[in-house]
Amino acid sequence: MVDWRSIRGDERPVGRYGPHGRYTLGLAYANSYHIGMSSLGFHRVYELVHLSPEWSCERLFADGSGVPVSVETETPLSAFGVVAFSVSFEEDYVNLLQMLDRAKVPRRRHQRRASDPLIIMGGSCAAINPLTMSEFVDVFALGAAENLLPDLLAAVSEETDKGAVLERLAVAPGFFVPEHHRPEQGGMDKLLKRELSADQLAEPGNLPTTAIVTPHTEFADKFLVEMSRGCPEKCRYCWATFGMGRFRWHPAEFILDSLEKARPVTDQLGFVATAVGDHPEIERILLEANRLGFRTAVSSIRIPAVTEGILEALHASGDRSITLAPETGSDELRIKLNKPIPNRLLLDKVRMIFRQGLTQLKLYFIIGLPGETMEDVQAILDLAAECRALMLEELAPTGVIGNIHLGVNLLIPKPYTGYQRERMEDPAELRRKIMLVRKGVTRLPNVSLGTMSIRQAIWQSYISKAGRDGADILEAAADGMDLSSLLRTYSDRIEPLVFERAAGHLPWHFMRSA
Repeated sequence: MVDWRSIRGDERPVGRYGPHGRYTLGLAYANSYHIGMSSLGFHRVYELVHLSPEWSCERLFADGSGVPVSVETETPLSAFGVVAFSVSFEEDYVNLLQMLDRAKVPRRRHQRRASDPLIIMGGSCAAINPLTMSEFVDVFALGAAENLLPDLLAAVSEETDKGAVLERLAVAPGFFVPEHHRPEQGGMDKLLKRELSADQLAEPGNLPTTAIVTPHTEFADKFLVEMSRGCPEKCRYCWATFGMGRFRWHPAEFILDSLEKARPVTDQLGFVATAVGDHPEIERILLEANRLGFRTAVSSIRIPAVTEGILEALHASGDRSITLAPETGSDELRIKLNKPIPNRLLLDKVRMIFRQGLTQLKLYFIIGLPGETMEDVQAILDLAAECRALMLEELAPTGVIGNIHLGVNLLIPKPYTGYQRERMEDPAELRRKIMLVRKGVTRLPNVSLGTMSIRQAIWQSYISKAGRDGADILEAAADGMDLSSLLRTYSDRIEPLVFERAAGHLPWHFMRSA
């Protein structure tokens, strides 16, 4: 049993969040508290609900094995009239179903009673392909909470029953309501995904920041601030660059003003975004945060955005780690990804990083890319060896030996990316490539490796592209069937979607961005 009272005692709310309102939203994250409270989007929804007149919000997570209860009042999930799940990772679909099971709420939406909660799903997975979960979720919120919550909360508070809420949201922009929308039958206008525009980011009040600081997260005791949305690049493998729209940023003044909220609760900051370093005033923001006495860290930075000024500011704040994403070891393959960044530029940035005194470098790579050869995979090791040589050379005068970590993922061709029609590479070939990298890293002291499970990649690839017909497979997973048995038992349905190139109409293309 989870000791929510103890966890509440360690939390430091940034604002005043009233525990009672005329209406209460159950805000659920289909994973642990540790992971859910690391999500800035989850914090943002919590804050926005409390800013809405007559509304309060209570958080639920997947921790424990009994009935899921809220952190705030330990109210059971089934007692809420509306439960909104934030889902950023497809693997959490199974956790969502298991949370419903533990709450004695029927999984399938058409089996629920009038007394059962209305189940909402938002987050990036809702905007990638909601069809996979459409037999279980009543309403999908497509886009930014700032744009969607007003309509959602108004519908729930003003309509008399769930049927009326569904009818109202089915004609509101930004919602997919499976009971009313059947895109697979054709003849339906595309549904609008309502992301925040550049103009909206320039308005006060639209800056997501941490709502509650806690030591029990991936970003322990940090106050997170969103820097921007979208990305200047259009890498063919990345959903964020296509699904989040053009690169736009929050005004520096809004970001700096938000730090006043952090002062009473923490001295640690985390600046997050798809392209943190591309904010036009990033150096000023970091330097001002240092001047105010904060320790700062950033999420991964695009390679071209690494500058002396950014590194100096990070080092001065006490940060010693930085993350870059070369994705491949060869220039030619990187160009095919629509990421024309040569190794010589990367190596210049790596030298700069270690010369500045940072000691921990994370490099993210992808294998299984279309057209990739074993020589391309070997190029990852060659590039890692060159980075290691620079690390040893630059850090030698300090007497410190740093570490380089290689995070190697497998290509999962996601909807709304340049590779959405591509197939996953054959598992036998992927095993050969992973083995090559593993053996090579053993010959590189102070270089570590993390790789992705092939079976997990197959599963993620399937559920990212599946339709309503995948509901029984998800239920088998929720019932406890292990992944190996799942992939074997349903291979006739999973493998064609994963290992065959998609042709013709793509079923998830019933949504459009503004």
